[in-house]
Formats: sequence, structure tokens, C-alpha cells
Amino acid sequence: MKGYIRKRGTKWAYTVDIGKDPLTGKRKQKSRSGFKTKKEAQAALAELVNTVEKGNYHEPQKRRFKEFAIEYFENSYKNKVKKSSYETDFHVINTHLIPFFGEMDLNDIDQFLIHKFYSQKIEQGLSSAYIHKMHNIISLLLQVAHKWEILRKDIIGMVEPPRVVKKEINVWNIEQINTLLEIAKHSRYFPIFYLAAYTGMRKGEILGLTWNDVDFDEKMIYIKRTLYKVKSGYLLQEPKTQSSNRSIYMDDDIIKVLKNQKEMQDEERMKYDGVYKEHQMVFAQETGEFVSPSSANTMLGRFVVRAGLPPIRFHDLRHTHATILLQMGVNPKIVAERLGHSSVHTTLDTYSHVLPGMKKELSELFSLAMKSGQIVSKGV
Repeated sequence: MKGYIRKRGTKWAYTVDIGKDPLTGKRKQKSRSGFKTKKEAQAALAELVNTVEKGNYHEPQKRRFKEFAIEYFENSYKNKVKKSSYETDFHVINTHLIPFFGEMDLNDIDQFLIHKFYSQKIEQGLSSAYIHKMHNIISLLLQVAHKWEILRKDIIGMVEPPRVVKKEINVWNIEQINTLLEIAKHSRYFPIFYLAAYTGMRKGEILGLTWNDVDFDEKMIYIKRTLYKVKSGYLLQEPKTQSSNRSIYMDDDIIKVLKNQKEMQDEERMKYDGVYKEHQMVFAQETGEFVSPSSANTMLGRFVVRAGLPPIRFHDLRHTHATILLQMGVNPKIVAERLGHSSVHTTLDTYSHVLPGMKKELSELFSLAMKSGQIVSKGV
């Protein structure tokens, strides 16, 4: 294989034959310049010659980040994941990645540029968890590009994502929960808030309930799906993890709220006969349409302001439910199963703010048991 070294100004360069073009039959050459010394150029030439002779050399392709990302997501990634995951991740690409990397050639992207991107997102006030999600998507795209021999170097191993900072959980006490429910009791969103506070279900799980998932005789709610808002409308989809498929026991108060909900729906079905959308949803708009998850957030915010309560997100109702259970002394394993956590470790890590009080009470209960000679139990 022919190759030679030459000096260009103050720098060194090499040129080498890498075979023939299969279409034209003409000789193909590869050149590279910018080496500080002749020795560096010779070492790089030797490495390339070795790669070509072993049959491992592939001519790098010119591909813009934007073109590759869109093509991969629409033709490959879309068919591997759930529709909700695809739309969420594609939104991240269009909103954050393409505006920054879009017009760049993939081989011009390096670890320094990616770290600069992360710093920019931190300055914009985005959460570390969200930036970590961007890192996962960037990693996926660059790994695929390298596997498909579009990207010369696998750089993602040189990239360090920002440290995920654990968000402080906002929770209410029992008095505050009751205040909210009292203020909202005449709203059609009342049973949604009630179920969130009394069961710890996720918003999507509540809005995804159908009447077939509610068994009044057995006093059970069966969680089988989650409601997502997607571009084309609404999507009912199985929960992301197996542990999220679970059943929750209903006490008489929950049953009463849900039966009142069913009576109201029966009246609305008759009122809007002919135009009522029969999706069999436990929670629906007056005409049977799905309840938008964003509407639930908006209405909660309005009632929180009206009640003069500390700001809280919808998901914090779930955190409040779990915190109260743990403060009551309920076994964390049972709390984990109720919340649909895959492991009790997730529960203990998420609600570590409750543990100091539990440890103190545990010590006092043990001393009381030893002094009285009887087992004293507060937990379930």
C-alpha cells in the first residue's frame, strides 16, 4: 500500500492509497494534515495502513445531526418503544438537541461540545434529571451512529452527565389535604383529587381507570393502564413497569365517592344522548371525552390558591399519601406495593425524610415493650 509523508508549512501531513472506488474503478486516496512532528504523522499513517490492510477501514459518511436523529427516531426507535416514550423523547430532540447540534456534522461533535451543551441547559434552569434524560438520548444517538460506521470515534464514554440532584418533596399534612377536598367538594375534579390523596395513585393511572377496573363487590381498584396525552389525541397504555399493575383496596368512603361519580356520569350520558363518547372512563368530561392531564394540574392549582394552601404539584398528593402512611407506622413494603414501586428501596430512598422520626419512635416502642413485657406494635 502506497503512502508518503510531506511537510506543509510548519505542519506535517500524510497521503495514502486506500484502494479503488468500486463504482468508478479509480484510485482512492486519504490525506490528513496538521501534525506537529514528522513522527506523529508517520504513526498516524501506520495506524491507518494497518486498519485498511485488515479490512476494517470504512470511509466516514457526512451526516448532519438533525438528519440522522430524525431518521433514526422515525424509522427505528419508534418501532422499539411505547408510543408515549417515543413522543416524549422526540420532543426532547426537537426542543433541545436539534437547536444546538442540528446543523453540525456528527463527526464534528466531541465531548467538549456536549459538556458545553449541558452547562447551557443548567444555566437555563432545567433540572438535572431532565438534562440526564437528554444525556441518555445523546448517548443512544451517538452509539448507534458509531455502530453504523457513520461516526468515526465512540466519544460517549468520554462524556460525563451532570449529577442528578434529588428534588425536595413537597407534602401536606392531613389538615391541609382535608382543606383542599372541602374547597373542591362541588367540583367535578373533586373525586380525582380524592382518589389521589386517598390511594396514592399516579395522575395518569387515575385518569386511565375504566369502570371495568372498579369492583365494588370486592372493594378493589385494579390498575392496568395509564392515560397519556399524545399528538394524535389520547392514549391508554400499559404501565411502564410490571409492579405498576396492581390492585388497591377501597374503603367505604372511597366507594361512596366513586358511586356518586358513576351516578353523575349516568345523568350526563342521558343528557348528552347521541353525542356522548362511550369510553367507559371513570373520569370523563361531560360528553364522555377523556380528561386532559394538564387540566387536572390547572384545576388543582386553582383550588390550592383559593384555599390559601402552600403550592403543591399533582404528583405531590401521591407523596403526601405515602408520607402519611409511613408516619402512621405502616410497613414500607406494604407502602411500596400500594404505590407500585418495583422495590422497597425506591420507597425508602424517596421518603427518607420520614425515616428519622420513624427511627425515634421505633426505639421508644422497643423500650416500652421491654419494660411492659409485651410486644407493642403501631405499624400495619
